[in-house]
Amino acid sequence: MAKLVLIHGAFNELWGPHELKARWLPCVQDGLWHHGRAIDPDDVAVCFYGDLYRLDPESMDIDEWTESRAGAADMMAQMGGEKAVEFLSQAAGTAAYDRTIDMVTIMTNDPDIRMKSRQRLLDLLAPDTEVIVAHSMGTIISHQALATNPEIELGTLITIGSPLGTDTIFGSLEGERTGELGPWPGGAHHWVNIAAHGDRAAGVHRLADKFGDRVEDHLIDNGHRAHDPEPYLNSATTGAAIARALDE
Repeated sequence: MAKLVLIHGAFNELWGPHELKARWLPCVQDGLWHHGRAIDPDDVAVCFYGDLYRLDPESMDIDEWTESRAGAADMMAQMGGEKAVEFLSQAAGTAAYDRTIDMVTIMTNDPDIRMKSRQRLLDLLAPDTEVIVAHSMGTIISHQALATNPEIELGTLITIGSPLGTDTIFGSLEGERTGELGPWPGGAHHWVNIAAHGDRAAGVHRLADKFGDRVEDHLIDNGHRAHDPEPYLNSATTGAAIARALDE
């Protein structure tokens, strides 16, 4: 089984685990290169759940879907306010905004999809898995998979571009809390969080303030690709965290 498991964020429904590994493995190797290290490709796996969010036009009731989609947009407006939704639309662009609404609609129509996504990760974990590197929405899935299954031990959880500290996500997390702190990710011995300057999707860049000072926070520069996984993965900071995890 894999020593390193990568888990993607939202909007990867048109890809697949082999395609993502082909894109991301060189980035991981470049991150490790900064430290004179490398990893065997066979020791890397991608947890893929994007297909759960891919629409199936042959089995859909278009009228029902349109009605549900309108309801999802209203729900987002109620959660964040009309101005927040307008900002999201302008910042993300029409295509990304539409995909966000589609994703929320699917999650609303299939309440089990969260558990299905978590199970994809749980099925990949093995005693020799030493580190999970999770991006964006994948950080929520990985955190919740570990927090709700505390018997699973993991050397290191690395979160990149994580929205876990945002009010909406933080308040909805399952798991045992200590006072006002959010739940620790189960049996993870170490938690390294890496945020890029200007990454609006991450929201709160310091997770130690929300989850306790056991979280090791780092701030990096991803240039104009602030939230993209590739510059996160090829950074010297992420490479150092992976190398250290593999050495423990």
